[in-house]
Amino acid sequence: MTELGLITEKERIDNTEYYPNLIKAYQTINYELTIWHNNKSKKPDCFISTKKINETPVHENIETFEIKGLKVKKYPSTALEWIKAIIDDKKEEKYVFLSEGNRDVLCRDPNASLPLDIRIIRKIFYPVSNPSVGYAVIRRKIKTYFLEKVFKNCEALMTYQTDHDFHDVAVTTKGRKQPKIIINGTEGKKILEDIKNYRVDFSIKQMFNESVESYNVIGLLKGKDENKTVIVDCLYDSVFCQGTGDSAIGMGIVMGVAKYFNEHNITPKCNIKFCGFGGEEAGLRGVKYYVDNNSEENVTHVIDMNQVCSNQKWPRLTLNVIFNKLSFMNEIWPIIKDCNYSQRVGIKDIAKRWFPMGAPSDDKGFTWDRKDKNHKVKTVCFLEDFPWIAHHKDGMNHTTGDVFENVYWKDVEVLGEIVIKIVEHLTKQSEDRVCN
Repeated sequence: MTELGLITEKERIDNTEYYPNLIKAYQTINYELTIWHNNKSKKPDCFISTKKINETPVHENIETFEIKGLKVKKYPSTALEWIKAIIDDKKEEKYVFLSEGNRDVLCRDPNASLPLDIRIIRKIFYPVSNPSVGYAVIRRKIKTYFLEKVFKNCEALMTYQTDHDFHDVAVTTKGRKQPKIIINGTEGKKILEDIKNYRVDFSIKQMFNESVESYNVIGLLKGKDENKTVIVDCLYDSVFCQGTGDSAIGMGIVMGVAKYFNEHNITPKCNIKFCGFGGEEAGLRGVKYYVDNNSEENVTHVIDMNQVCSNQKWPRLTLNVIFNKLSFMNEIWPIIKDCNYSQRVGIKDIAKRWFPMGAPSDDKGFTWDRKDKNHKVKTVCFLEDFPWIAHHKDGMNHTTGDVFENVYWKDVEVLGEIVIKIVEHLTKQSEDRVCN
């Protein structure tokens, strides 16, 4: 950022009075899964979440869990299967449940055998919306409650993806009483075909860290009016994969906008901050700290980048442009429309969305002022919708999933142009209405 002519600072994320747990997290050191079938073993690519312990975790105490010889049982899906599973659990035999993955995520996997209630909600709210996300969270909490309280002898929930070569990954900062073991579709379907003859071993080495070190990186381009600020931002962390589409590309677009302003010697009407926020995947930790630590700053607009620019052709993706205010949507949408995104990119649609509380992204940190309970900041978030097959996925020694080869460069070009035009509109000298 400094080389782009910005005044750069790096702020370490810390706990605040309102957010006292921003730097506390369960942390994986390593894990391993062994699958046994007819006395033959293999160690597949997988992801295993951290295990939550009942006692209050102690800072930097290393915990090791090694569990062997677990039976594999199919996760119940009907009322009769639930009754049978509860009865079987009383036999005091340790086991893991096996389930098809993403059954409680509304839109992320187009191939998942979704339950009826999920299919209905997905149909109503597809592709992304606050009600659908809220429903998914409630459903997941109910499932977790049953796992923890009813199935005392279940040691883990093992899920497989419908994709053959890669598996899902997840954020593990809170830990789970029954860790989540995630494998790819090839492995999961093999187990399901002969489930009675499979056994699994798994081990986790983890710690609870009360001083997680993470940073926000901020580059300032001073404007004529330094009392008002427009923020162009993206997360720069990822889950446990390369994180190219989510969201190295988005961060690259943020830097590209800064480069454009520098190379064209543009002095904006108001300050522009180009921000890389840490800890987004762990619960918007970086932006929460930033907003609390800069409470007196007069931020007027936020342009937020998230998961973008996949080259996936099927299912067809939609670039959601998510606004928190209808007036801002009506102001900005004509600029976006003039760029002819769908025609130029070819393999995707584009749609405007209105989420008053912000998208599931860092823009959400700016959408609610706790002091007067009014929406002050106008936000827009760019986020491709959830049938993105490689989203949050890894596998095959990190060569499949959300990787560099899955970037669509024409999309990067067109989306970068859109963001530049929006930032110019909000900050150029000739517009008196800008930053008001």
